[in-house]
Amino acid sequence: MFLDQLKMSEKQALLIMLVDIAKADNELKDKEKEFLKVYAEENGVKLDFDTIILSVEEACKLLESSKAKVVAIQEVIRLAIVDGEYAEEEKKGALHIAKLLGVSNSKFEEIESWVLRGRDWVAEGLEMINGNL
Repeated sequence: MFLDQLKMSEKQALLIMLVDIAKADNELKDKEKEFLKVYAEENGVKLDFDTIILSVEEACKLLESSKAKVVAIQEVIRLAIVDGEYAEEEKKGALHIAKLLGVSNSKFEEIESWVLRGRDWVAEGLEMINGNL
């Protein structure tokens, strides 16, 4: 949704962070793989699960603007919950990335809450659409 505001180098750096989060619980699930493939295709970046050019620390340094950092955290959390679970390892990984980006705990919690409310809003809408009148 907000990815169009990132530079190409920031999109590639974000993909590195997303792969890191997807692997945080030591299990790369099908929904996570699909999320990553769609992200790469829609943003014109190369996805390679085995060859990561930069470390997460180096990738985080490529995101300089506050806008890019908020978008990155939002996308990291979206990926972490795409399989219907928000594993503790994934949350810790997202928080670690936030720290590397220089995002405060309170800002992280604000972004996290926003993403989770969005997920709940979509789920509620699907219930209404699929429910009986």
